[in-house]
Order: sequence, then structure tokens, then C-alpha cells
Amino acid sequence: MDFFHWTTKIVSRNKGRSAVAASAYISGTKMENTWDGVTHDYTRKKHVIYTEVMLPPNAPQEYADRSLLWNSVEWNETKANAQLARSIEFALPAELTHAQNIALIRDLVQKLFVDKGMFADIAFHDKGDGNPHAHILLTMRPLTPDGKWGDKSRLEYILDADGNRIPAKQKGRWKTRKVNTTDWDNRGNAERWRTAAADAINIALRDAGFTQGFVDPRSYADQGAQRIPMIHEGPDARAMEKRGIPTEVGENNRAIRQENKLLVQLEARLARLNAWAQYEKKKDELLIVQGEEVSRESLRYKLASNILASTVMPNRKDRRLRDSTGLLAVMQEYDITDAASCLAAIQTVNTKFYGLKSKKKENHDLTLELSVRIGAYEKWKKYRKNYLAWEKLPKAKRGDFERKYEYELRQYRDAGASLHRWQVDGEKIDYKCWKQALEYLNKEGFMLDYQMQEMKEEVRRLEVVKREFIQENKRTKPERYER
Repeated sequence: MDFFHWTTKIVSRNKGRSAVAASAYISGTKMENTWDGVTHDYTRKKHVIYTEVMLPPNAPQEYADRSLLWNSVEWNETKANAQLARSIEFALPAELTHAQNIALIRDLVQKLFVDKGMFADIAFHDKGDGNPHAHILLTMRPLTPDGKWGDKSRLEYILDADGNRIPAKQKGRWKTRKVNTTDWDNRGNAERWRTAAADAINIALRDAGFTQGFVDPRSYADQGAQRIPMIHEGPDARAMEKRGIPTEVGENNRAIRQENKLLVQLEARLARLNAWAQYEKKKDELLIVQGEEVSRESLRYKLASNILASTVMPNRKDRRLRDSTGLLAVMQEYDITDAASCLAAIQTVNTKFYGLKSKKKENHDLTLELSVRIGAYEKWKKYRKNYLAWEKLPKAKRGDFERKYEYELRQYRDAGASLHRWQVDGEKIDYKCWKQALEYLNKEGFMLDYQMQEMKEEVRRLEVVKREFIQENKRTKPERYER
């Protein structure tokens, strides 16, 4: 397993989602949401390997039935913007068996969530495509000692230095603050859960006898690795890709995979060159200390001549001729005459490479940010007519319309919520400006790709220099023994 994936989201009613629908989806079952009368049928899902509802202490046993559990949650959340559940998805090692992965999920969920008092609706999915993963749906309201739903938070009075209540601006009221009844919403939980999941995966791999493939929960930035992160595809895009229909996000991820592959290859090749050049430099310094001559004034032309002399071989003529030209160019450009100057040249190329790599990641991050904003605005505009039609209907008829246009209304609300959040943060909603900026970044990205290919050729020429250094050392080594 060479990657780590863990996402945490909130199932919120104001985004058109329901806990019953989320549970039906992960479990591959058919369930009716009695709160709004909508039935959600996902029985056609064939890759659901295992499901279970894990109960906390003092929980009523009837809640082992996920339909009863999540309908109870729906009815106990009366607000239009109620947060119904917390949804988690994380990748599992394809190297482990189904039984091992199920044990991993159950143990992790028990320690992190159920022991803390949460209900956990878990599901293990595996399509056989090398991407097994788990879904966890968690309750957000605690249980009281008698097994009933408790409060998520409570209000407490703000007191002055003398312990007296402070009057609020509104007459007859006092200043208060909201206090959570549990620590389930603490900001540090997400990072703590990610780390615990990565540790559990690594322990499971070690216990199964694996010595590699361990995962790191940190982001690329925290790891100090400037690889370009993949873009989350989502169920709609994955479904289209599965049917053979290319999507924009799918094409982007395929391009990112190729770019990351090139970055990793170049990084490894430069690391090997750097290690070799340092070794050669130390070896030359040692020979000088020992009194042996290391004459390399004409090395640049001598090495190139060796390549030209071997171009008479028909099967290697074109490649050797091209290498000799590239060798002369790179040795002249970086003034390479010995191991020390070769090391300096490699370090210069290293600096150029990491600068280009950093710029490429920055370009990608900005492009992604703009693409998200442009996509949200386009979805909001595209599905606005569906929302306006729903809004004009009397409340009695809205349910049928909501069921018929569930996808369109969800897309509109999600996009609207994103646009509103950016606006609240002080960002101007300027679609035309976003498009212009994205066009500029795409042109810059094209130039960066071109420069990366040039960098690849430059590294290859340095590898030719390395090869000729090694050959020259082999030719001069017997002479040293004769002395």
C-alpha cells in the first residue's frame, strides 16, 4: 500500500443529505427515511463485503438495526440545518485478506469511536480493482445514562470577576456561550484519527509479515515531498469512468500520475548522480593527499573523443553521436573538468530541478483552487432553474419534486454553500476573472511541462558524463597499479 487516504465529512440536512440515505448507500440496502418519506435503494451495489452497526455501552439493542438507528437520528434533529452524522472513508491495504481488513476496521472503530460513546455504522467495500476501502457513519448526539438521545451542547452563563451574570444588549437577557457536551467535535480529532488509522494499517501489515508498503498520514507538504496531490473524484465521476466515459477530473488525475512519475524518476536519478559525484570527489582528494597526480585539464575533450571514436559501430552510431554532442554541451555549459566540478554541476541542476518542482506544485494548487470555484459557479448557474422551480411549488408537492431532481438540487445547494462561504471570507465572486486567471495558469503549466522535459534530457546528459568518467577511470586504473 503506497498511499494513505482518509476523508471526514458531515452529513448535513441543509445540503440536501440524510443519514438514512448515507447508511443505505454504504450498506448496499434499501431504507425508507420516515422523516421525509423518501426511500433510498442501493441494493444493486455488488461490492459490499461486510457491514455492521457497532453499539456503545448502554445503547438500546434495537439500534443494531440501522434503519431504526438512523430514522431515530433523523426524528431527533428538528432543525433545517441539522448536522445528522459524521461520515468517514479511508483506504485499506490490498495486500491484506478480507478477514484481516475487517478485523482492522472493527478494532480501529471500537477504540476511536464506540468506546467514546458513538454509534458506528461500518461497511467494507472491495470492487477487486486494488482499492479496498471502509465507510464509517457516526452519530453526533450522545446517549444519556438511560439510553436516550442527549444534547450536543448546552448554554452556560458568562460570569464577571465577581461571579455574577453579565447583562446582554437585549433587555432581560444574559450573556451566554455554547459548551459542547462531548469532545467529538474538537479540532484536533481529525489529525488524531488519521494518525491512529495509519498506525493501525502499518501494524496490520507488519503482523501479516510485510516489511514494506507502510503508509504515512501526513500530507505531502508536511512530509517535505512536493509531489502533486491527486484530485478527489467523487462517486459520480468514478461511475462515469467505470462506464468508459472520460471525465475532466479523471483526465487531470491521469496527467498528475504521469507528472508525479516523472518527478520521482528525476529525483531518484539526481540523487544517484549526486552520491556518485561526491564519492568521485572524495576519491580524487584522497589521491592528491597521497601524492598521486590527477590530471584532468583536457578531460572534457578526451571523454567526448572517446564517444566519437566509438560511433563507427553501426548499431550504436546515432545514439553515441547524439550523446557526444550532448556531452560536449553540458561539459562546456557547466565547465566540467573533474569530479569536483561535476559535483558542482549536479548540485546546480538539483537546485534548478527543485525550483521547477516547487513552481509546478504551486501552479497546480492555484489551478485546482480556481477550477473548484469555476466548477461551483457553473453548477450553481446550471441547476438554479431546478431550485427556483422547487421553490415555487407548494410544500405538499415539494417532496415528489425533490425525489425526481435529487441530484440537481443537491448539486445546486452544495455549489451555493461553497460560493457563500467564499463570499463570507471576503472573496469576490468573479467568474470572468477566475476564467482569465485559469487560462494564464494553464499556459504557465504548459511551459513548466516543457521545462521539465528539458530537465529530463539535461539529467540524461549528466548520466553520460558519469558513464564516461567511470570508463576513463577503468582505463587509467592499470597504469596506477604499474607505478
